[in-house]
Amino acid sequence: MLNQKVKTIVTDINKLRLVDMDKQQLKELIIEPTLKEIPDGYSEEAVLALLMIAAHESLRGKYLKQISGPALGIYQMEPATYYDTWKNGDTIWANAAILGLVTVEQAAKKLIPKPENMIWNLKFATFMARQRLFMKPEALPEGMGQLSLYLKDCWNSVLGEADGYSYMNDYKLW
Repeated sequence: MLNQKVKTIVTDINKLRLVDMDKQQLKELIIEPTLKEIPDGYSEEAVLALLMIAAHESLRGKYLKQISGPALGIYQMEPATYYDTWKNGDTIWANAAILGLVTVEQAAKKLIPKPENMIWNLKFATFMARQRLFMKPEALPEGMGQLSLYLKDCWNSVLGEADGYSYMNDYKLW
């Protein structure tokens, strides 16, 4: 009887995973190339941080728009955070122009692209997530556990549902 329950649970988990975005493709085709285009954007910690954010916030790529809230894209950035990043990011305009996400003219005029771009443009969403992480004064920590705690503090909030290890645990489920 116990073996049957375990088999049923494993089957149910595997069915849920059918809706997951392929982690390796996200990493190799979107995250790594995007971060390598951004000056000082690439590190193993940055790649892992973005994968952990996607794993937790969008349920491994299942949701590109929050069901009962305003968050958008695979990293589930809220529009208020999005606009704050454009307003206060030290390198965002130059980096956006380098990646071709805005023109030099748009950068000069500070014409902010629409946040909905994060829904359909994975490169743009990845760029925005990395730019947000740049705004934190401390370096990304090494190690999955420490990175998970860091992400709880800087990506989520004390009001968020995540605990200190939610990012790591959701990543490991992926």
